[in-house]
Amino acid sequence: MPLLEVEKGVSIWYEDWGEGDRFIFTAKNYIDYNAAYTRELSKLGYHVISITLRGYGKSSRVPQTDDITTHWVPDLLKVADAVGAKKFVYTGISHGSSLGWELIHDHPDRIAAFAGVVCGPKIIGDAASFSWRKRMSTTPMTEEQYRERCENARRNALVELRPYQSEYWQDQIRKYGDEEFERNFHADAQERALHFGNSKFLGLDTEEELQEWLKTIKTPVIIFGGMQDPIVVPESMFRTVRCVPHCKLVMFNDSDHGVAFSHGEDLVREIDAFIKERKAFE
Repeated sequence: MPLLEVEKGVSIWYEDWGEGDRFIFTAKNYIDYNAAYTRELSKLGYHVISITLRGYGKSSRVPQTDDITTHWVPDLLKVADAVGAKKFVYTGISHGSSLGWELIHDHPDRIAAFAGVVCGPKIIGDAASFSWRKRMSTTPMTEEQYRERCENARRNALVELRPYQSEYWQDQIRKYGDEEFERNFHADAQERALHFGNSKFLGLDTEEELQEWLKTIKTPVIIFGGMQDPIVVPESMFRTVRCVPHCKLVMFNDSDHGVAFSHGEDLVREIDAFIKERKAFE
């Protein structure tokens, strides 16, 4: 799979699943090979491009900047141009979903629909939500904490198993646990030190400004959340579906921030149905 040079000294790794011009793009710190709902979408006739964000995995290592996230959408659009995707559906998880909101805000002509997973956006001014984000974004882990994270990654994957899931999906989740352990264990110090910064969301200062912008969105939007999520709290998802015209919200009572893995099969069915219903590729 290819590396694309997006600027001098910086290349982005992406994987290409499927074929045709019904493109679905996604971006994360790492490409998931097991329990990846995006890869499953490629089996339904979609052309999925899965990008590793700069600084992580097989993409180029970069020094920490004030906000590394400012590079994410420009990098993605350069990959889109390289593969001939003039317009595409975007789907992302958690911080990966921020690219979807930014595409809608700054490049609405490029995004045919957005499927956001635990995507908020966070409620501006919500102290509990942003204190969690600050801890997750800027607090470096000690060696002991890092070792514990590696061990927990595999165990936590098994928490996502549900008795009503297909045997195939349960097997994928078990393999994903091993995958998580290996990739966390082998991450280098520079990669581990990166954080996402604390810049304003889309440059907006207040929750009122954010809600007013959400009300102007014309892009078809479907969002997924977990009722037990302490990071992207359910209230932020409810606010979004109240504001975004014709938005669809799917919430899972028995899931938290791991919706993409605990309910990956559901996401595949819902996203496929939504794309067809809203005629995203017509």
